[in-house]
Amino acid sequence: MAIISPFQAWRYAPDHVPVNQVVTQPYDKITPEMQERYYEASPSNLVRIILGRKRPDDNAQENVYTRATASFRDWRRAGVLKRDATPSVYRYTQKFIVPGSKTPAERQGYIALGQLEDYSAGVVFRHELTHSGPKADRLDLLRATRTHFEQIFLLYKDSGEIEALLRSDAPADIEVTDEYGVLHQVWKVSDPAVISALQERMREQKLIIADGHHRYETALAYRERTPCRRRKLRTRTL
Repeated sequence: MAIISPFQAWRYAPDHVPVNQVVTQPYDKITPEMQERYYEASPSNLVRIILGRKRPDDNAQENVYTRATASFRDWRRAGVLKRDATPSVYRYTQKFIVPGSKTPAERQGYIALGQLEDYSAGVVFRHELTHSGPKADRLDLLRATRTHFEQIFLLYKDSGEIEALLRSDAPADIEVTDEYGVLHQVWKVSDPAVISALQERMREQKLIIADGHHRYETALAYRERTPCRRRKLRTRTL
């Protein structure tokens, strides 16, 4: 049984910073050159949290993880990040040209909280093995910030009902074109009836991890290694 829930996302405030100056590719796709470009784009760029610069004098008290925590704290205090008042799910689409062709395509989905499931439960399935190094890195970041900053990309079967349920003719709440020409659009969905219907349709779904195996297994490790009183996480940024 796939259990999903709405959440109150931390989102970049457009009156403080243009969204195209602060978003990045996933942490494991960021080259050193991209990291430098993101740093130069804005002092509030997400790279400072998900893949900060390492320094020769880093130690237990001052390092990429403590700096990530400080950036997240400072951005909230300054109003760069604002938390949505209403628990929501977020319809998310990507429009792009299929590589090697002139064919336009669109990927549709949504962002929500998902209940962690061990692979043995037969709800979430993987298709690749993971490595200890990246998992240790992501776990240190999660422990320091207690916040998810990137999605896990999961696939599920839909004959059109979920897509139709979330479709909206309203302008997107977030819209940005990345450096590869992909148009990303996000709509906030707060209607309790829509969310309830979505939850019901997801209950019998099987979920396949398309991308984010290390992040998913990091979340499993965090759940197992963190005392119950400290397991509560802040929801992710959009």
